Amino acid sequence: MSDEPSQGRAHLDDKPWLAGLSEAQRQVASYRSGPQLVTAGPGSGKTRTLCAWIVELIRSAAARPDEILAVTFTRRAAAELHERLSGLLGAQTDQLLIGTFHRLALRLAPLPPTLRVGDESERLQLIEQASVGSGTRKSPSSLLSLLSLRKGQYPDYRERLQSGELLLSAEEVQVFRRYEQLLAEHGLVDLDDLLLRALVALNEGSACRAFRFVAVDEYQDVSATQRALVVRLGQSATVLAIGDPDQAIYAFRGGEVRHFRGFVDDFPGTASRFLIENHRSTPQIVMAAAAVIARNSQRTAPPPRSQLPTGSSLLLWRNASGFGEAQRLVREIECLIGGTSLLSHDRRQTASWRAGAYGFADVAILTRNVARADAIASALGEAGLPYSRPSQARRPSGQPSQPAIERCEPMYESDQRIAVLTLHGAKGLEFAVVFLAGLEATQLPGPGRSDEEREEERRLFYVGMTRAKELLYLSYVESPTTDSAARFDGAPSPFLGEVPIELMTADPAPKQRRPKPQLRLF
Repeated sequence: MSDEPSQGRAHLDDKPWLAGLSEAQRQVASYRSGPQLVTAGPGSGKTRTLCAWIVELIRSAAARPDEILAVTFTRRAAAELHERLSGLLGAQTDQLLIGTFHRLALRLAPLPPTLRVGDESERLQLIEQASVGSGTRKSPSSLLSLLSLRKGQYPDYRERLQSGELLLSAEEVQVFRRYEQLLAEHGLVDLDDLLLRALVALNEGSACRAFRFVAVDEYQDVSATQRALVVRLGQSATVLAIGDPDQAIYAFRGGEVRHFRGFVDDFPGTASRFLIENHRSTPQIVMAAAAVIARNSQRTAPPPRSQLPTGSSLLLWRNASGFGEAQRLVREIECLIGGTSLLSHDRRQTASWRAGAYGFADVAILTRNVARADAIASALGEAGLPYSRPSQARRPSGQPSQPAIERCEPMYESDQRIAVLTLHGAKGLEFAVVFLAGLEATQLPGPGRSDEEREEERRLFYVGMTRAKELLYLSYVESPTTDSAARFDGAPSPFLGEVPIELMTADPAPKQRRPKPQLRLF
């Protein structure tokens, strides 16, 4: 019998949006007495819990839909949240404000008719014009990325630009001041200016709309400016921040993990909660990932726990070359999907053979850098395997661009494709089978990293591991060689040594057979 009181069961029958939630998830969804900081590990039902919190506010008459704001980091995440809420709230969902920080900023401080956001080509042209004669050797795109980073790091960017306190060279300060003048002359604003304008409007009391309840998803990715916006909104609203500091991997865009940890200082009396039940991955994957991330400092979350039945050990691959690694990936994928060629049917002795249990879309290959991903994608294409290769380019402003997907046309009457991604690009996704390739020390964490940077690289490895639901392969090249992808020094990533050995099966590269001698005519 269930240990839940009958009164509690009746309560859930009256609130179907709470049904199926764990006790920890229901506590988050039902709390509205003050600020909450929710640490939600991979596969812990973060989005479902967030939806339940919003529905509970509306169904219990604690708030009207138009008094609730939900902030996400991408339009894709906003669309997913809207779709889920539509199934629970129906037409009321359209009265909510669900969107990115930039959409929120435009709602708080709309642009006058005389101004508009400059597009990428316009901003590049203006920053190039501003840099003429400045003496800087940086490219226009690099300058715009640096500008976006500084605007995210400093909520008082305008004042610092005038005083020169922006950790910039004299040449860069000159360029950025001229760039601001050119924007004004052309009636344009920079994309990141939307956030700064919204912050000014909130501080001056001229913001167009107030909210009583605010939810911020992926809070570990907020910049200092975004954090300041949330703090300002929270002066008149109840704030729910939800995310996972173990997945904070965007420091190069200004998203620092210290902002997540600082929420309890920004909002005294915060209720801190943890969602640690992983409904995505097997116990072997969850325990391996937990052992790795436990090496990072200043962690407060308890280790995640898998809710799934036991699965297979992680497979550790040692390869003799980058070319050999790519070819091995091809052969293993052929086996996993049941064979795409006559030769693959001769390889059924492979340990990972699943008699065609997987499709192409169930498989992802993740790497630390773009060059390695490109080399692997080429090997897949040459073997006739269908794949998708999202572009890793970012907008100069530092905001992620919409992917221009590179696709290899499949050989079959099927839309399924293998995903080839960098570790940064894989965040938020999940696959039945994940190959983490290129796990050499020179690639992850890479040479010359500070302690703080090494911890972020470990979080990046953790993100890659927790994308896998059933099978996880860890692959590296051991022998020194040079090929079209990268240079290897033979040392595996130190993070591999942090995975408990009892959770892995080492599978070295197959030995090369010596060719039979060709018979001579004489």
